[in-house]
Formats: sequence, C-alpha cells, structure tokens
Amino acid sequence: MTAPADLARLPAVWGFPPGTTITRAEQGTNNQTFMLRQGELRFVLRVSQTLSAAQVGAEHRILRWLRQVGLPFQVPEPVAAPSGDTVIETAAGPATVCRWIPGVRPDLTGQTALERFGRAAGLLGEAMLGVPPEDGLGDWRGDPLLAHPAVPHVGALCRQLRAAGFSAEQAALLDAMAGRVGQEWLAGDGVLPTQVIHGDLAVWNVLVDEDTREVSGLLDFEFAGVGFLVQDVMAALFYSGALETRDWQLRTAAFLRGYASVRPLDAAEADALPRLLLARAVGSVLWRAGLWLSGKAQFGEVADRIRKLEDMTRWLDANGGKLRSLAAAGGYG
Repeated sequence: MTAPADLARLPAVWGFPPGTTITRAEQGTNNQTFMLRQGELRFVLRVSQTLSAAQVGAEHRILRWLRQVGLPFQVPEPVAAPSGDTVIETAAGPATVCRWIPGVRPDLTGQTALERFGRAAGLLGEAMLGVPPEDGLGDWRGDPLLAHPAVPHVGALCRQLRAAGFSAEQAALLDAMAGRVGQEWLAGDGVLPTQVIHGDLAVWNVLVDEDTREVSGLLDFEFAGVGFLVQDVMAALFYSGALETRDWQLRTAAFLRGYASVRPLDAAEADALPRLLLARAVGSVLWRAGLWLSGKAQFGEVADRIRKLEDMTRWLDANGGKLRSLAAAGGYG
C-alpha cells in the first residue's frame, strides 16, 4: 500500500498546486486508485501493484493510439508530469495520472444496454487492429493453467486449497476442469484471428453517459496484450451477467448483435466460445489463488472464483451448444 506521506507528495510531482485533494476511489486488486480534485477539474491517480514502469509505458502507447482513431467513446488519457514522463516510479509501484472520464457503471440487465456494450466492444477490436503486437503487455494465448507464477502444479494447489477450507468436491472440480482445459486449449491451432486485445473487457471497465446510457468510456488497459480477438467477446459475456439468467439467450443475443454490427464472429470463433469460457473460469481461479499465495488477496476471493467455476461448468454442460449456434448467427436465430 502507498504510505500516506508518499501519497501526499505525488500530486506535486505532476505539478498540481497545494490544496489539490486526494480521496481513495474504488480499490482494485491490481492497483491503488485515487481521485484528485483541483477546483472543478478531476483526475485519476493510479499506483500499479502488478506492472513495471516499462509495462505501464506500453499501456500508455496503446492509449495514445486509440485516442487518435476517432472512437465514439473515451479511453484514459495519461497526463504528463513537468518532466514529460507519464509514469513515475514510487516505492509502491509505478504511478500515473489520467484525466477523469465522466460516466456511470452500466446496468446490463436490459437488451439495449448489452447491444450498446457489444457494439463498443466491436469498435474497440477494430481500432486495436492497428496496435503493433510488440506494444502488447503480454500474450493471452498462453496456457491458462500458467495464469499466475505463484501457482504450483494444479494438483499441489488443490491440496493447499483443501487445507485452507475448500471442500473435496471443489478441489476435485478444479483439478478436473484444469485437466480438461489443458487438453482443449487452442493456442496452437492457428485458426482464430489474433491481434492486441483489451484483455479484461468486464462490466467494471465500462462507463455510460448518465443521461443517454450510451457507452462513454472503456477503462483499464493494463492487461492489453496479444490474444485471440474473440477472447474479448468471451470476457465481456463472462463478466456481464448475460449468461447467468433464465433469459440468457435474449441477453447474449443482444450483445452479439451489437458486436456483429461492427464485425461478425467467424465460424471458428463461435465454436471456440464455450472452451474459452471454461478456460477463463479456470484461469480466474488460478490467478486469484496466485494472488492469495502471494499475500495480495483473501481466501474468500478464491472461494468466490471456484463458485463461479462450478456455475460455469454446469451452464456450459447445458447450454454450450446453444451458445455456439447463437454466436455463429450473430445474435439472430
């Protein structure tokens, strides 16, 4: 955590005058976030706990590219300090300041909101086609079983989780689904369109205009890297809640129609969606478990992810084929 004394000094590094206020914003697992207020102006101060200064610099190059291509919504705009740097090293991690983007979190219970989110996802994917692969912060095509370097062999992790409170059934499920993902992983098949993607296109990284409800901003590009383009579609569906209700077909179709209005999924992408959803659910457990082993997350957060994996496994067994068909039809049918 950033010490109060260190935090108080950071605004001056960017040239903010005395009297600039600092308040803690929503606390993420991967960074500390604060709101800066200078009169009527607002800025966001982020201290990353997982990225190096070089990686944050790469993120900023991606953001500069996206701000030049005429997207109908905003992405973060890094602010340079008087030194000209947009990244400042601190004892707690690299710090950045971005201009505040107005908006509120979307309510994705309605089909219109989901269709707008889908279109924004499609527009972002098209815009990121031009980002040089070398500017990506990582590679999302890698083995999801290697989601976090602190995680040992999955079998060993399951024993540690059992000792910490996982049930035998939960540990067995994680072990079995990890084995299934290991057999099905797509990294070497070469048929899925590949480019730099957002990497974490979840609902909490979306802002909408408070009045019109149109998408006003997409946030947090700290996981942007080379990946399968359909992985952003998968992440958006995984975290939107669209798959978790009785009317999931209507809600998922709305998102897919919005996405297909920019770029329809091809047959290979539609076929890959269920496998990618399972891989994401397993990888999410392993990532959070790695943070837990590193002292950066609570055990309860890992337990939440295993419950999500349980739900996703049951859902895919019942609906995976329907999802493929819906995706192949672009949300129609």
